[in-house]
Amino acid sequence: MTVRAESLDLSLREVLFLLDRGIRAVQADHGLVSDGIVGPRTRAVLDELFRAPAGLPRGKGMFVRSVKHLGSIAAMQAQVAQVGLRWLAFQCIWQYENKQSQVWSGFTGHAKALRAAGQACWVWGFPWPGREAEFVEVLLSSATSSGASGVLVDAEAPYVGAPEAAARLMAALLPAARAAGLAVGLTSYGAPWNFPRFPWAAFTGVDFAVPQIYDIDNNQGSGYPQRSIAAYRSLGFSRVVPACPTFAKTAAQLAALHASVSPPDGAAIWWDWYNSTQNPFTWNHVRDFELP
Repeated sequence: MTVRAESLDLSLREVLFLLDRGIRAVQADHGLVSDGIVGPRTRAVLDELFRAPAGLPRGKGMFVRSVKHLGSIAAMQAQVAQVGLRWLAFQCIWQYENKQSQVWSGFTGHAKALRAAGQACWVWGFPWPGREAEFVEVLLSSATSSGASGVLVDAEAPYVGAPEAAARLMAALLPAARAAGLAVGLTSYGAPWNFPRFPWAAFTGVDFAVPQIYDIDNNQGSGYPQRSIAAYRSLGFSRVVPACPTFAKTAAQLAALHASVSPPDGAAIWWDWYNSTQNPFTWNHVRDFELP
């Protein structure tokens, strides 16, 4: 018996060998006995893995506000490799209440080069209530044209006290993103306990959340990152990817914040590329950050 995988022919013996190795690797990654036997605990781990949406962020990422901050494609690739970044999130739209939206589309070449080198591309935008149709159209068209893995919604002050607008936004975005094969994330306040009027429940249908644990005034204490992650979990976000700062921190403060962050889902992101160029010491701190 043979199993054809594209141009490869594998015998049943070879398939079983690779299957056993794969099961043992999963068990080892999750602290189980690596025996190749799919018992109840291994079955639960496999079920959770296969429930996870395809294309979720993995490893270290960074927000990008403008492609001009990246420089040339070669410069971007060199910095990505040096720091160990696995994904970049490109800004594509920023909406305002009473003026025309800002739309960015010049990052497609950088995004495609990034993907060709084995990293992932995401796009993100800042929405405004009442302008959902434009936001969804720009976000999804930017994602598909750049080959992005998914989209990030940066919902903050405009949606405080606006649950109906948040529900409209998600009702328009989620089905369209699913149809396009795109994952969806929310990024917002790092201390949700300070924003009880933000409509958190309207956004819990996203695939993951990105709390902005910036602690600009450095007054939240060493346990703040984990309190933020726990708070997002309690709000109903099953997967959490913390966003760390590359601004408003001394080297010692950034090291202390990094030491207190333990991303639970294999990914973290930093805000942002521009601020890293203004504070070059942050590149080394991001490089040295180890995901659990």
